[in-house]
Amino acid sequence: MIRLALCGEETGANHRIFEDDQEIHMANPALKDKTLLAIRSDHTSGARMSKRGVLGALSMFASLVVAGAAAGWIESSGSATPSGGLLLVALLGSFALAMVIMRTPRLARSLGFVYSIVEGFLLGVISQSYNAQYHGIVLEAVGVTAGVALSVWFLYGTGVVKVTSKTYRVVGAATLGALAFYGVSLLMMVFGGPNLDGGGGAIGVGISLVLALVAAANFLVDLDQVDRLVASGADAQYDWYMAFAMMVSLIWLYLEVLNLLGKGRR
Repeated sequence: MIRLALCGEETGANHRIFEDDQEIHMANPALKDKTLLAIRSDHTSGARMSKRGVLGALSMFASLVVAGAAAGWIESSGSATPSGGLLLVALLGSFALAMVIMRTPRLARSLGFVYSIVEGFLLGVISQSYNAQYHGIVLEAVGVTAGVALSVWFLYGTGVVKVTSKTYRVVGAATLGALAFYGVSLLMMVFGGPNLDGGGGAIGVGISLVLALVAAANFLVDLDQVDRLVASGADAQYDWYMAFAMMVSLIWLYLEVLNLLGKGRR
């Protein structure tokens, strides 16, 4: 259910933007065509978006996620399983905040701080639950997530991996597929059907690996969209919005890595 909500923040209808006569299908509703066009046409502050500004905003959001995670970890550390009430409040709260931010991107700076803390709290509860079962797994998951994100950033930044309109279409389709998988899995769980996650066997590991790759691919297209907006002269206030979009992708990646490592220890 938690990954379904995150994927819901990440995907939606098949959105498009048109640039240089190319059709680009967006995977992330935070980056849908109407939103991007609005961002490009808004120059309220007079300052221009920059990669340094986006990185600075992302660093601040990440710091608050860590702080929220520490609080969630401490709150749930007395039990081997997280409190359902805590999970529900954090899940619904983070999802609602994400929807508001995507609807009004100018609020990303203020609400992004709150979102990061609430989402971090949720991650802390989940992480503590995993760590109670598999000691040390959280540090491994953080390390792997950071390694994958930095590798994607390096490969994209050096031009080894190039993002094209076809990349957007493939990633968008894969993300929609992931959302459908999460939704069907949730329904199966609610109605007592088979576990589509595959458990800890080879199939389960393979499924989690594919989902982690889709999350990493979303981070890749986020990086490309930052470059596109910087090149278009977008307003600096949207540094925070792009940092929010990137944070959603990174959180999704972390959860899939955590789940993948957990399956590997079963």
